[in-house]
This record gives sequence, structure tokens and C-alpha cells, in this order.
Amino acid sequence: MTKTEPNTQPNIISHLDIEGLTHDGRGVTRQNGKAIFVPNAVPGDMVKVKITQSQAKFDEAELLEIEQASSDRTPPFCPLYNECGGCQLQHLSIDAQRHWKTENFITRLTQSVSAKHCKVAPALIGNDTGYRRRARLGLSISKIDKVARLGFRQHASNELVDIDQCPVLTPALNLALKDQRATLLEQASRAYKEITFVEADNGVFSVSSADTHDTSIEPLYDIEGLQLNFPADGFVQVNREQNLQMVKQAIEWLELDTKQTVLDLFCGVGNFTLPISKHCKMATGIEGLAELVDTANHNAKQNQLDNVDFIKTDLFEDFSKLPWFRKQKYSRILLDPGRQGAFEISKVLHELKPEIIVYVSCNASTLIRDIRELEKQGYHLHKAGLIDMFPHTTHTEVMVQLKKGNKKVKKPKKIFRF
Repeated sequence: MTKTEPNTQPNIISHLDIEGLTHDGRGVTRQNGKAIFVPNAVPGDMVKVKITQSQAKFDEAELLEIEQASSDRTPPFCPLYNECGGCQLQHLSIDAQRHWKTENFITRLTQSVSAKHCKVAPALIGNDTGYRRRARLGLSISKIDKVARLGFRQHASNELVDIDQCPVLTPALNLALKDQRATLLEQASRAYKEITFVEADNGVFSVSSADTHDTSIEPLYDIEGLQLNFPADGFVQVNREQNLQMVKQAIEWLELDTKQTVLDLFCGVGNFTLPISKHCKMATGIEGLAELVDTANHNAKQNQLDNVDFIKTDLFEDFSKLPWFRKQKYSRILLDPGRQGAFEISKVLHELKPEIIVYVSCNASTLIRDIRELEKQGYHLHKAGLIDMFPHTTHTEVMVQLKKGNKKVKKPKKIFRF
């Protein structure tokens, strides 16, 4: 129960009990039925705040004092935490972070879609420091003080926080950062550049956004006994440990056997497709970038997998007349889109007659929107769970399993519409 104490200053409230955490990491409480959002507060804190903005249904507040600290509050382990914008939740214990991320996701999910038969899976968790194998750092000379900096952006600013090491990066990335830091700072200019560091199984690679990188040696990583190449300046799941768990769970949730045909949409270099192909009759991966399709086909050949095919298709254009969609049926479909989700695609997946759809997402909002559309096509939520891909940040990765119900699907007037 939130208690208040009169103050002589206007808009200041004492003895507020923080009851929850928003999806973007703010503490939340209620007073007279009205929500109050408090940055840097955590559930269990008793705080003194100043109301900075008042709306009809909620107030925004500034944290003035922690009058009684929550048992889940913890000292940040990074000395730059209060400056750097890379992490947002180091002041909250890792167990509490996972609890509230799961709580927020499942609450939003069950309030938005039918979850009568949904089983909540245990969160996939791992190391919360030294986990990040890929990082994109900014390099520039500050327009304010003319100092060259290499690091991450400050909170709510374009200015960089200069770093020489980061506790969430893998030891190999921190060593590479240390070795290359002086040289990179000498190359800094007023023009902002990004330097990508990525740890692969065959070494650490660094690529500048301003340069053409050497493609004679491509980074690679091992997954499910396979070796996958990927572009040094391209996408790879940042958390190796969680990626392994995520792919394993996706295979389990697809409920595969040697009779199944699987379609993997937004497949990249085959992170899901290639391991899936070891457990099914045929796997087809669809990706919009030609470079990634070429790498995926190379990966299939290198791993001697002949029951997998990769096809270039812009999944945000009309693909309804393409052979892989028009002529094929798939018993299983996996989606792993970017933050924008797959709304238009969700409208037509029933045309392919999959029995099971597994949807992996880094944006719960677009995922929920797309599930609503899939429900219209006769699919129902059966499993849902959190993947703690990004500890100490407000970002989440989630996975759901949907199965075909008995509901008759009404055929749309047009197969695909953009």
C-alpha cells in the first residue's frame, strides 16, 4: 500500500512504495488509482519523488530520495553505469530483472490474446556478465570539448562515453578493445564512425563503418555441431550461450520428425534453419538480403546438408506468386523478424497450412499484434517464454508456440496486401 506524507513543497510526495517495473525499466506505483512512473526506482523501494509531468491517467516523477531500499536493489558493477546508455538495469538484481521481464511479457500477452491453453516455459538464462560477443562502438571527436572518444552513447545523448573495457563484453572483446583503442582514437574525426567488434570461434574481428572490410576470412561459430559463417559487420545473436539454448528450444517446440517440412522466415545465415534441417525432411529459409542468402547456402554446402534451401525474397513485398509460397505447403513455420514484426505475413501463413508456428521476437508489442492476427487464422497460443538474451538492459527476447485449432479459416478476398 502506498503511503503519502504532506510536504510543504508542491508536487513532492514522500513514502511512495514502488510496486512494479515497466517494460522500459521505470519503477511504478499508484496513488488514488493513478499510476506514477519513477525512473531509477525498483520494486520494493520506498521513495520520495517530485511530479514532473501530470497526465489524465498517469504521472511522471523524478526520484529525489530512496527512503528505504528494496532488497532487490544492488550496486551497479560498472563504474560508468550512471553515464553510459548501454545498460539500464544494473541497479536491480539479476533474479529480479528476469522476474519482472517475464512478468511484464506474460501479463501483456495474456491480457491481449487468448491464453487459455498456454504454458509458461521457464526463462532461458545464463551468465549475466562477459556474455556479449558483438558490440558496436562509436568513434568521434566531441563537438563540445574536442576530445576523441571510443565507446557507447551517454543516456539520452549523442555524446559518447569513453570506455577502455566493458563488463558485459566477453573477455576476448575487451582484450581486442584494449589492443586497438589507441590506434582507433588516433583515427577519430568529427565525422561519427561505428566500429563493430565481434568474437567468433575463429578469432575476434573488428570492422569500421567507414572502411571496406577484408572478406577473405569470414567469422564463424559452432551450433548444434555445425559451423556457420556470418558477415563480420552483419547480424549475429550477441549472446552465444542464450543462442544455443534458444535454437534448441525452437527445435523442441517445432515438434519435428523426419516427415516434417519447415519454413524459416527471416532466416539470416541459417542460425535456425540449418540446425532444424538435421531433424526434419526438408527446411527452406527465406531472407531478404542477397549477401546473407549466399552465406546461408555456403553454410549448407560446407556442412554437407542437402535437405535445405535458401531463397532471396523481400518479405515486406508481395510474395504470394513466388513458387516457394504458391506451390509449397509446410507443416512447421518459424519466424524470427526484426523489431517491426511480421504483421502482413501473419495474415497469409494459414495458406501454407502449418500445424505449428514458432515465433521468436525481440519486440513483445509487435509479437502480440501478430499473434492477434494469427488467432484470426485459427492458431492458438500453446507455449510462451522469455530468453534472457540481454541481461542488465530493458531489451528482451521471447518465444511463443502456436498450434492450429479447429476454427474454420475465412479466406481473405486478396491473398496478400501491403
